[in-house]
Amino acid sequence: MRTIAVVNQKGGCGKTITSINLSAFLALAGRRVLLVDLDPQGHSTLGLSPGGLGTTRTMYDVLLAETRRPPTTIADITRPVGDNFDLAPGDIRLSAVPEELAGVGGRENILARAFAGLPARYDYVVVDCPPNVGLLTFNALKACAEALIPMDPSFFSLHGMGKLFETFELLERGTGHRIWARVLVTLYSGRTPFVKAVVEEVHRHLAGEHFATVIRYSVKLAEAASHGLPISQYAKHSAGFEDYQALADEVLQQEATMAATEDVGGATAPAVRPDGVPVTIGDILQEEAALATTEDVKLATAPAVTPDGVTFTVEAPAAAQVQLAGDFNDWSLVGSEMEAVGPVWKKTLKLAPGHYRYRYVIDGEWHSDPHNAAVEPSPFGGVDSVLVLEAPQPGEEPLPQTNAYGTA
Repeated sequence: MRTIAVVNQKGGCGKTITSINLSAFLALAGRRVLLVDLDPQGHSTLGLSPGGLGTTRTMYDVLLAETRRPPTTIADITRPVGDNFDLAPGDIRLSAVPEELAGVGGRENILARAFAGLPARYDYVVVDCPPNVGLLTFNALKACAEALIPMDPSFFSLHGMGKLFETFELLERGTGHRIWARVLVTLYSGRTPFVKAVVEEVHRHLAGEHFATVIRYSVKLAEAASHGLPISQYAKHSAGFEDYQALADEVLQQEATMAATEDVGGATAPAVRPDGVPVTIGDILQEEAALATTEDVKLATAPAVTPDGVTFTVEAPAAAQVQLAGDFNDWSLVGSEMEAVGPVWKKTLKLAPGHYRYRYVIDGEWHSDPHNAAVEPSPFGGVDSVLVLEAPQPGEEPLPQTNAYGTA
């Protein structure tokens, strides 16, 4: 059983959105997931409860179980919110826990003891922590082997990273409990040099301690939470869907190489393909869509220069029609149809070096490129994806500039 604390002392960085959507995509891949809401704001609970909480017992009762009779276990309060996906809800009463447990010996280990009594059916336990480093967060860190740190690309977040890693070191020196911590950049717009510089600083100074996935800003993520749904059930054609799918795949890929650090009890091994490779989110989605794919079908990427021109690709397996529009064709949909190759739609254009805006039109709905972080505000509303083709040196192809890391 892998235990992951989603933690940052700074608010507004995407902890809850990440907790909900990472859990949902892991469950979609066939892993059995428990999301523990340890934040007194109860936003994970709210974000997965379209019809209201409907229960009176929460993690507050679990943390005080050792001081009351009869005790309340996590299994007593959990409720299903999806296939393979359970929630241990939280509420405002959690804010009273530090005071009510004042003077209680070993109070920082209560959650770890509660986890020890969990049913063996869970493969993952994800803990949504409050935006501070207090008793609740220390309980989560003591109970978990991993920490995922969502970080919006701002000066204050960058400054706070050092303090948070110091906290992990202090925890290890004081208790011997080591946390494997990694940073996840969230709310990425890529619109300013400063934002790109912050991400580059994270990658430079936290080599091996950050996710390759970057979560782009997407209003659909907030909309999904307001409807009590993860993005996987709300908007499949969105940047948020693409990015959290990629994050879950990155987490799943570590299963084959991670050394076991906890007793998994009777938990069933995660699903694997016949070649022994763990099943990924992409595998599940392709099976659900019952799409026939061939060896020459490639996944969608940011625009790529080929000998035939610039190739645009976008994944839209359920679409009846996909078109490509931009300032290179005066935003006209006439003759802009893309060709379906399995779940991927593609179109190749001959483009001279220059600065281009574009969007994909999927069954009549306009979308920016989910694989291109470079965007600019559109005069028609929303944002346009941006492609910059630099003039080539003699004998070279034009070089596309689409995001801070180059093309995918």
